Amino acid sequence: MKITVTDQSFETAFKKYERAEMIEFFASWCHHCKHMAGVVNGLAKSYAGQIAVLGVNVETAPETARRFGVQGVPAFVFVKNGEIVKRLAGEFSEAQLRQHLESLLQ
Repeated sequence: MKITVTDQSFETAFKKYERAEMIEFFASWCHHCKHMAGVVNGLAKSYAGQIAVLGVNVETAPETARRFGVQGVPAFVFVKNGEIVKRLAGEFSEAQLRQHLESLLQ
């Protein structure tokens, strides 16, 4: 299940799941983000217990978006053992995102 976080709750969630995370940055007005929502939610369910999927709405969590240098949405940040290993911006297929998620498990 995707965990939606705010500026106030991000740090706690980030530290709890830093072993393997995908952080999705989105906005309610973003057409591409809405298209990606089903893909991201499906992946969150598939990887439950292995990889945390954190959702950050840039409208309600602008500090977190700035911290990660997000300039456009949708954007994805992949974290392994507390370190950013990959950044992506734009719309991606489930297979493309799954490939990056699998690399977090190796």
